[in-house]
Amino acid sequence: MKIKSTTGKIHDLQISRSGENRQSCPECSASRNKKSAKPFSFNLQKGIGHCMHCGVSFYTFIEQVQVKEYSIPQWKNRTALTNAAGTWMRSRLVLDDVLNAMNISSAVEWMPQVAGNANVICFPYYRQGQLVNVKYRDGAKNFKLEKGAELIFYNIDSISSCKECVIVEGEMDCLSFIQAGVKNTISVPNGAGSKSMEYIDNCYAELQHIEKFYIGVDNDPAGIGLREELIRRLGAERCAVVGYDDCKDANEYLQRHGSFDLGNLLKSAVDVKVEGVFSCHDVYESVYDLYVNGFRPGADIGMSQLDAAVSWVVGRLAVVTGIPGHGKSEIVDFIITRLNAIHGWKAAYFSPENHPISYHYGKIASKISGKSFDGRYMAVEEFNRVFEYMNDNFYFISPEEDVTIDSILEKARYLVRKRGINVLVIDPFNKLDHLFDKSESETQYISKFLDKLANFARINGVLVFLVAHPRKMTNRKDTPSLFEIPTLYDISGSANFYNKADYGLTIYRNWAEGVVSVVVQKVKFKHWGPGGSVDFCYNTVNGRIHHKGEIADYDSYLSRSWNEPVQQVMKYDNEVLPF
Repeated sequence: MKIKSTTGKIHDLQISRSGENRQSCPECSASRNKKSAKPFSFNLQKGIGHCMHCGVSFYTFIEQVQVKEYSIPQWKNRTALTNAAGTWMRSRLVLDDVLNAMNISSAVEWMPQVAGNANVICFPYYRQGQLVNVKYRDGAKNFKLEKGAELIFYNIDSISSCKECVIVEGEMDCLSFIQAGVKNTISVPNGAGSKSMEYIDNCYAELQHIEKFYIGVDNDPAGIGLREELIRRLGAERCAVVGYDDCKDANEYLQRHGSFDLGNLLKSAVDVKVEGVFSCHDVYESVYDLYVNGFRPGADIGMSQLDAAVSWVVGRLAVVTGIPGHGKSEIVDFIITRLNAIHGWKAAYFSPENHPISYHYGKIASKISGKSFDGRYMAVEEFNRVFEYMNDNFYFISPEEDVTIDSILEKARYLVRKRGINVLVIDPFNKLDHLFDKSESETQYISKFLDKLANFARINGVLVFLVAHPRKMTNRKDTPSLFEIPTLYDISGSANFYNKADYGLTIYRNWAEGVVSVVVQKVKFKHWGPGGSVDFCYNTVNGRIHHKGEIADYDSYLSRSWNEPVQQVMKYDNEVLPF
């Protein structure tokens, strides 16, 4: 069997007992004088081991754990469309030639929304001609995808030799464009309401050669959110927005205006502005949304007192400071794991102070699992579950040579497109290679540096956390054993750390009282929160914090209900269909 050590090395291990197996250490015994000594013990049942001589720990290494396996649906017991389903499709002006070409059929399928069997229309998903997934739609407009199957774009094979591509929100809209002669149309598989966009990751290679995307999703709040995320992931410079005038979506437009007009809609698509001057018409939808819904807070992290002080918005820059050893990195990690668990925000780290990556991984894994990252307390099944989850949600940037800000942002931009990250952490500022221009002062350099971070955040829709150490703080006059609480103005080099940040936080630890204070010193807009100081207790077991006076939390984030809608099961309205 293969085992992996906390130093990152992989070893072949021969053991026979299910319990403790004592033998020489794979790491240190070869270099010892007493090569016959057996300081190493591995428990096969628990999948963990430890060497009493060199102090290295080991765990079972499953090489396949990083490869996600999907179930392949079986295309059986399918029949041609029932008369009722075929009549309904034709009433939507999707005709038999398209239905036959796309292999649309009818079946009886168990639907979770009605807890029973129902007559459904089946939309098969193919990749390179092989069946990958199936979408089912019943007469009450309930939907489901095959359990455990891979999420990909519907009709993805249609764009293999095309330079342009239309992206819509549902299969009916896709069929409508195909009916209008625009065969290079694909659809997202799980609607606009799901926070999972795994289908972009899974189809990343198939999208790279596309020079222009026409985004033709629904013109409602959920559709607008999907459109913005697609533009962020695919790149604004490659996107144009398709408008449906007085209609909600492509199928309604087909019914009202016909296939010729629908096919010609692409000619009036509006290119997404990457930079430049905007008129009021360019931002009409966001202005109208603000008019109707008002100023809304950002994302919370489920911590009532801190949420009352600050909420989080992507596209912004947060600067975090604090005395070394007071827990800046720990608090940033905690905030991000909560944003990820509750809102699905993926994160990337450039964090050389947490090197090697395996150490940083362990700290984040503890926060997610609620357990100490130790084989004595975390079963191998839990380890594998957390590993798979982190593999999909957390990424690490660790260049061996070029550690300039331009290099880090280039890799982060790749992760935006490939993995859809929403958060970037640079921890800390002083570990980057800072290439000063001889003609500029330190203040001018820091100003340009922060502008780069702020522009990256805005253009890519990413919340950037920058951790920066303050100058050496003096002792407090009222309590000489404690240091003064630093502000962003105390960060060495420039007042711009405060001036150019959207958020400003200080992490301060009162060792005598066992309290960690999160001092929110700056929040750019009041509807994101008023700021303020909140006291927490730090849990040394799993690295989480909890409000002072409350009980520590040990539940796994992966098993907790965060009141999010069930993904891959969608219901849009109350229309009942005749099949």
